[in-house]
Formats: sequence, structure tokens, C-alpha cells
Amino acid sequence: GLPLYHVKISDNVSVNENEPELLYTAIHHAREPQSLTQLIFYMWYMLENYATDDEVKYLVDNTQMYFVPMVNPDGYIYNETTDPNGGGMWRKNRRNNGDGTDGVDLNRNYGYEWGIDNQGSSPNTSSETYRGLSAFSEQETRAVAWLSEQHQFTLALNYHAYGNYLIYPWGTGTVLTPDSNTFIALATEMTRVNNYVFGTGVQTVGYNVNGDSDDWMYGENTTNNKIYSLTPEVGPSFWPPQQDILDLNKACVAMNIATAQLTGNLYEIQSVTDSPIREEVDKIV
Repeated sequence: GLPLYHVKISDNVSVNENEPELLYTAIHHAREPQSLTQLIFYMWYMLENYATDDEVKYLVDNTQMYFVPMVNPDGYIYNETTDPNGGGMWRKNRRNNGDGTDGVDLNRNYGYEWGIDNQGSSPNTSSETYRGLSAFSEQETRAVAWLSEQHQFTLALNYHAYGNYLIYPWGTGTVLTPDSNTFIALATEMTRVNNYVFGTGVQTVGYNVNGDSDDWMYGENTTNNKIYSLTPEVGPSFWPPQQDILDLNKACVAMNIATAQLTGNLYEIQSVTDSPIREEVDKIV
């Protein structure tokens, strides 16, 4: 029952300008607070440096950045209630499943190849990866889908935690997408500072996923354009030590800025090492 917000950062936020659009999300899973923390940090970084940093100003003036900082507010606040000092491990949303269990895994509830097998998601309501009764049965995933369909997002980062990975489609199996080389090139540039390991789900975390946000954003081309969507998995744990949070945030800022620059095709991927991306991330870290 909690509200779900999205935020836009651009030079003319009330106008839909003819500029590249990109999307950042966090907290599909309630127990992954570092995904949210780094995103709020990045949003403040762009706002606080707009007046003094030419590259930040250029990106804000020439792209339209959309953020959903907390896709799963009900689950997140539930963790905050049960474990107010941190450490809550609730993952799903808080849907009453009607059988004594609660929650749907929002990152198994998207429509592309939803429920294609029981390895990448579960039909069991008590499972951590319960996919729901149907594709887009949950208001949270419908909201993200609606936002995606209203815009022409070129790139999206759907943040999770943890593992220090950057994951791209497909979530299921070992077959690569037709744009595999593009995903590899994008991931190479995005991870130059934080050195995240990148690849498909099987290549990184080692398991299959279906009904996830990345596969839907990239694979569903009927209701929205093709979005090159990737999932960063931030940090060494669900609840990293407090003293590590700032460095984890900074490493993600570099990846977020690289994504914003690549969204607008501002620089050729092959020569991006010598572009202002390099200069900007050097300042951040």
C-alpha cells in the first residue's frame, strides 16, 4: 500500500525533450539496501556538481534521466520495521498470497518468458523466487513497465546486491542475445573503474532467471522499444559494513556516469577510454 515514486533529473524536467532517455532502478528485492544507497548518492552527485562540473552539466542538459529508487517499498519498510538497525532479510514484496504466505519476487514477475520453467522462478508461494499468479500480477512491476512504455529508454540499470557483477540478458540458459557483442562492449566501459565481473546470469551468479526486468526490457519490443538493460549487483554482501558504503557508492557513480554518456552515443565505444568518461571517473574515485 505504500507509494511508488519516480524522479526525473534533466535541465527541463517538466518538458519531454528530444533527448536520449535512460532509466535507473533499485530495490526490486527488499534486502538489498546498497542498491538504493548508491542511487541516492549518484542523484545527489549530479545535482550538487551541476553548477561546477562541465561534464555533469552536459549530461543533465542533454539527457533525460529517470529513477525509481525503490521499486519495492512495502518489502523495504517491512525490513525496516522488523530490523530497525539493519540486517533484515525479507526479499519479496508483501502480497498476501492467501495461503498463510506473503510475497512475490518482483524480479520474477515481468512478462517476457514469465514462468517458462521452474528453475528460473518458482510456482511455490513460500519460495524466495515465487513468480506470482501471472505475469505482471504485481502493481510494482506494472508500474515499471508503464514507465518504460511511456518513454524511449535506450539503456537501463536495474540495481541489485550483491556480488560485484554486471549482468545482462539472457537470464535463462546459455544462448546469447543477438546483441551480445554490444552488451559486452557496454559492460566493458561501464566496469572500467569498479572492475565488476560481467556476463549473463549463468556466467556470473551461476543460475537461471526468468520473468526478470532485464529480459523484459530488452526482449519485449511490442509495447516498448528495445532497451539495453543490465543489472549491477553491488558490494560484498546484502548489508555491507558501514565503513565500506561510501567507496561502494563512488564505484557505482563511475558506472552510472558511463551509462549516461553511452546512452547519448556521445562517444564511440571503441575510443571511450580517452573520453571525458575517463576524466570524470578519475575525479570521483
